[in-house]
Amino acid sequence: MSFIEEKLKLLPEQPGCYQMRDENNEIIYVGKAKNLKNRVKSYFHGAHNLKTTKLVSEIRDFTYVITSSELEAFVLEINMIKEYDPKYNIMLTDDKTYPYVALTNEIHPRLIVTRNPRKKNQARYFGPYPNVGAARQTVDLLNRIYPLRKCRQIPQKECLYYHMHQCLAPCIFKEPIDYTEYRNKISAFLNGDAKEVLKQLNESMTTASEALEFEKAKEYRDMIRSVEDTIAKQKISINDLTSRDYVGIYSDEDEISMDIIITRQGNIVQNHQTILNQYGSLEEEVSNYLVQFYDLNDKPKELCMRFDSSLLAEALGIEITEPKLGKKKEILEMADRNARFNLENRRSIYKNQVLKKWETVEALGQLLNLPTPRRIEAFDNSNLFGEYPVSAMVCYIDGKAAPKEFRKYHIKTVQGANDYESMKEVIYRRYLRLVLENGKFPDLILMDGGQIQVHAALETLETLHLNIPVAGIQKDDHHKAVKIFFREELLEVDRHSPVFLLISDISQKVHDFAIRFFRSNKAKGLFSSILDPIDGIGPKRKEQLLKYFVTIDAIKNASVSQLEQSGMPPSVATAIYRYFHSEN
Repeated sequence: MSFIEEKLKLLPEQPGCYQMRDENNEIIYVGKAKNLKNRVKSYFHGAHNLKTTKLVSEIRDFTYVITSSELEAFVLEINMIKEYDPKYNIMLTDDKTYPYVALTNEIHPRLIVTRNPRKKNQARYFGPYPNVGAARQTVDLLNRIYPLRKCRQIPQKECLYYHMHQCLAPCIFKEPIDYTEYRNKISAFLNGDAKEVLKQLNESMTTASEALEFEKAKEYRDMIRSVEDTIAKQKISINDLTSRDYVGIYSDEDEISMDIIITRQGNIVQNHQTILNQYGSLEEEVSNYLVQFYDLNDKPKELCMRFDSSLLAEALGIEITEPKLGKKKEILEMADRNARFNLENRRSIYKNQVLKKWETVEALGQLLNLPTPRRIEAFDNSNLFGEYPVSAMVCYIDGKAAPKEFRKYHIKTVQGANDYESMKEVIYRRYLRLVLENGKFPDLILMDGGQIQVHAALETLETLHLNIPVAGIQKDDHHKAVKIFFREELLEVDRHSPVFLLISDISQKVHDFAIRFFRSNKAKGLFSSILDPIDGIGPKRKEQLLKYFVTIDAIKNASVSQLEQSGMPPSVATAIYRYFHSEN
C-alpha cells in the first residue's frame, strides 16, 4: 500500500483546507472541503477530466488544516491561493476579489463595503468576506441596529434614516456626538463577539411578541439568524491587521508536534507543521526551534502560544501572549487541534506503513543483498568551517529509533574541516569500544553522506579487523535522501517505498541529532569566550546561563534581578551586569 493511500485512510471527516504537493514539496493546488476525507480521496479514486488527471499525476503528498466550518475553510483557501500562487489554481491574486467591511475614522463614522483595505489610517477593516453579498448583508444589519451616518456627504437637512431612529442626524445637530460606544460594539461584533447584539435583538423580539406585533417579532428573529450567520463567516480572520503567529503545541511520549498558523493583514496565509524529537524540556525544545524558525522567516509582531517564556520573547524581540477570549483564542485552539492530529496521524502512518518494522528492514536487506539488518547505526558530522567539530550516531533496532543507544562525539584529533578524518576518528572510537567491551555490533552502518564517508568507515573498520557492511545515504541539494551508495554502486530506491521512507527517516534523525549537538557546542563556545573575563564564572555557571538565557544578547540585556533568577549569586550577577554595561 502506498504512502498516500495510508494517509487517505487517516483523513478526518471534518471541514478543512487541503494543499496538494509535488515531488519538490511545492504546493501545486489548494482546495477546501466540507469533509476532508471524502474530498481528498476523490482525487485518487475514479475517473477525472484531463486537467484533473494531469494534476493528480503530479501529486506526491498532501497536507491540510482542519477548520470548524466549510466557510472557514473557504476563506483560508482564498488566503492560501493568494500566498502560494499554486499553478493549478485560478489566479485569485487581486484584492478586488475579496470585499471587506470598513468602519471609517471620520468625525461621523460610516460602515461601508470596500475592496481596498490598505489605507489603515482612514478606517478599520474587517474581512475578507466570501462574497460581496455577505459583506453588504452585514453592513445593512449593523446600520439597522446602530445609528451611524448613512449619507456619503452630510446633507443640509435630516433624511428618512433619522426618523427611523437609524441615524443621529449630524446634519441638523451641530453639537459634538460621541460615537465611542457604537464603535466599540460594532468592532466587537465584527471580531466575533455578538453577545451584546444578540441580547439586544432577543429583547426586542420578546417585547414585540408580547405586544402581539408578530410581523416585527419575525423581523427580529430573521435579524438574529443573520447575526449568527455573519459571525460564522468571520471566525477565520482577525481584523486588527496585526501580523501574528499562533503556535499550537502537542507533546506526547518523546515527540513534540507544532502547528504554526501564520497571519498577515489579519488573515491566515500559511500553515507550518513540524514534529520534533524531545530530548530536553518542552519549553527548551520549543524555544530552540522557534528561534531557528524565525532566523529563516519573517517575525510577526505578536506570537500566541500556551506557555509563558520571557526568555523566548527576549530572544525573538517580539511579544508572546496566550489569548483567553475571542477569535485569537479560537485560532490558537485550531492550531492546537492540528498539532495533536498531525502527531497522531504521523504515528498511525509510522505504525501501519512507513515502518512496518520487520517487513521494511527485511526489504532493505533484500535491496542490499544482505541478511535482514535488525540493528542499524548511522553517523553524521557537523562543524562551522572547522570550528566546534562534532559527530553523532543514532541507532535503529528492527526499524525503530532507539534513543537510549544514541551517542555524541567531540572530534579530538582532527584540525579544521576534514570530514574524512573526522569520520575515521569517530568510527574508530565507536567500534574499538565495542571490541573492548564485547558490545553489540550493528548489522549495517549507514553514513549520512556518499562515497567519501563510506570509504572512511570501511578503512577504519579494516584496521579493527571488523567486517560490517557500510552504505552511504546520497543527498540532493536540499539535503534530502535520493540514493544509496553501497559496494561502489549507486542504488535507486522508489521514493514512495517503505525502504526509502526508512532511510530518509534515519538520515533526518542523525542529521538533526548532529546539528543540535553542534549548535549546543557552538553556543557554549561563544558563551565561554565572552564570559571568560568575568570573576566567579566557571564552566558550571556558563552552562547554567546558557540554559536559562538561550542567547548572548539576552544575558547582555538582563537586569541584576533576572541574572539572580537564573541561579547566579548576587555578587556574580552584579559582576555580569557591570561587565556588559561598563563604558569600557
